[in-house]
This record gives sequence, structure tokens and C-alpha cells, in this order.
Amino acid sequence: MKTKVYININGVKKNTQNLVSEAQKYGISVAGITKGCCGNEAFAQALLEAGVDFLADSRIENLEKLQHLPVEKMLLRSPKLSEIEKVISYTQYSLNSDLQVIRSLSEAAVRKNVKHSIILMIDIGDLREGIWHENLNEIYHLVDIIIHLDGIYLAGVGTNVTCFGGIMPTEENYKLLVKIAENIRQRFNITLPIISGGNSSSIQMLYEGRIPNGINHLRVNQSIYTGIEIGEGLQIPNWENKIVTLEAEIIEIQVKPSSPQGTIAKMNAFGAIKNFNDKGMRKRAILALGRQDMNIEGLKPVDSTITVEGASSDHLIVDITESNVNYSVGHLIKFNVTTYASIITAMASPFIDKLAK
Repeated sequence: MKTKVYININGVKKNTQNLVSEAQKYGISVAGITKGCCGNEAFAQALLEAGVDFLADSRIENLEKLQHLPVEKMLLRSPKLSEIEKVISYTQYSLNSDLQVIRSLSEAAVRKNVKHSIILMIDIGDLREGIWHENLNEIYHLVDIIIHLDGIYLAGVGTNVTCFGGIMPTEENYKLLVKIAENIRQRFNITLPIISGGNSSSIQMLYEGRIPNGINHLRVNQSIYTGIEIGEGLQIPNWENKIVTLEAEIIEIQVKPSSPQGTIAKMNAFGAIKNFNDKGMRKRAILALGRQDMNIEGLKPVDSTITVEGASSDHLIVDITESNVNYSVGHLIKFNVTTYASIITAMASPFIDKLAK
């Protein structure tokens, strides 16, 4: 029996509806992101039913699977040159910052006789993708080229925050993006309808009404799964926080010392130094799940008397001493999957089945 991950579709829909409802108060559109679940159709359908304006993903393979769903698709990561034809075939929008890629998109769009919309990415401090915001001449030069390319429509500008450098969105750095957009509109006499402000780290600003006028598009993923805003890590009011659960099978139960015996190496197989708290002899279960399957740090047993002791590549060790459940080999232990890193790695694992419920 494979390890199974379950997606709480009603919770996904509830969280997304809350987000869309709040965003609409300020004239902000929402891109529902499917990358965390690898383009799972039930998840995508829940986003659509909740009212998102786009489906978005960083991998064209996921968007290709969702082509039959009646909504515009957006590629979140700059296209690879090797996938340009697919980008033009399966998306209407893509996020870009490299001229060579944009020229290739133009050529492919002309060949297919379509118009492809791009959002030009500007880096306002997080140091991931985009042209550095202070390099205005470079930005204007690139815009001047883009608006004269056939098959391409410059739909807007966007930015990313928090994902790499941990920089939070603020009224100050968002206003940098808005000002750049306004300058582009005036200088080139174009509409530039989209100013895409970021991701789950923007939710607290949204609920507090602090997103500056002009930001009219958000790309939200992580908080839909966790119900938690990025930054302070607080629960978002009225959002579900138990979206993803996992069941793994017990393959061994033994009573063993809680601290290893013998000469301890400087580091384990994963380069980590682990300290053990000696609690005496304990009843321990091994589950058929490990670090090769997923990031295990976000696993929290539903049975609160169980503790996760750690994992190797293929074995998850849990302490079941205090549990009132009479576990045996073959039984399943259920976990809430509470962190984004754990969710996306479990969803991407070929060794774990993904089921909507």
C-alpha cells in the first residue's frame, strides 16, 4: 500500500473564497496557483469555483494537464528556451525578465498566429527574478523593445517578495513598483493593465487594507494550504489550516533505547548532527516513509501522544509509547502536513498517492 496524501478540497475552496472576497473589495484579481499540488485537477477546480481569475503554475507540464479548464493560464516562472512552444500553446500569460526569452516567445507567437501577454518582473529587494528597480534606464529600454515585438502584449509589471530573500511586502516597496508602472504608462502611452504585487506574504496587508492603490493582482499559493500568513506566521481568521493530511503504514514496532548506543559519528547520512534526549526504553514504530519521499519536518501526528523522532531516506521513526491505540504492523498512522516545504515535496513524490476528499 502506498503512502497517501489527502487534499481537503472544501478547505481549499473556503480559503480561496475568503481571499477572493477580500481582494475584490480593492479591485484586486487573484491568480490561483496549482504548483503546490502538481496541477491536481480537483484542486484547480476548487480554485475556479472559489472565483480565481487565472490558474497559474511555475511548470508548464502542470498547466498542460489543465488545458481543458475554461480559464486563462499563467506561467509563473520565466520560460525555459526549450519549452517556448509549449508556453505559447498552453498559456496566455507568462512572467518574464530576460530579453532573449521574450524574443523567442514573440517568434513562437507569430508562428502560431496568437498574441501572448507578458508581465515584466521588477526586483524590489528580494533578489530573486526581475530587473533591479533602480535600473530605470534598463527597464525603459526593455519596455521599448517589448512593445514593438509582434505576437507579444506587455500586460503589466510584477514583483516577487519573501520567497528568496525573505523581504516582506510593505507600502514603501510596493509603491516603488506602482511608480515604475506609472512612469512606463506615461513614457510609452500604453495602458499596462496589470501590476502584480506578489504572493501569500501580502495577505496581512490585504486584510488590513494597506496594499497601495495600483496593485491590482496577487498570486497566492502557500497560505491556501496552510491557513497561515507568511511573515508573522499567524493563523488567518476564518481560514482552514488542516488542508493536507497523510497516512503512512507501520512496518516495524520494537521497544528500544531512546538514545543510540556506540560511537556516534560527527554527522549522519544527511550531514546533520542530531542530539538525542535519553528517555529510557521506548516503544517505537517505523513507517514506510522517509526523506526521499518528502520533507518530514512538517509532519504532526493526529494522535497527539505520538512524537516524530526523525527519519532516514526510507524510514520514519515515531514514538508510540504514550498512545492508547494498540498499533500493530500494517496499521496506518495519520499526520497533518503543516508546512509548505512538506506539502510540495509530498505532492511531487512519485511514491505517494494524492487523493482529494
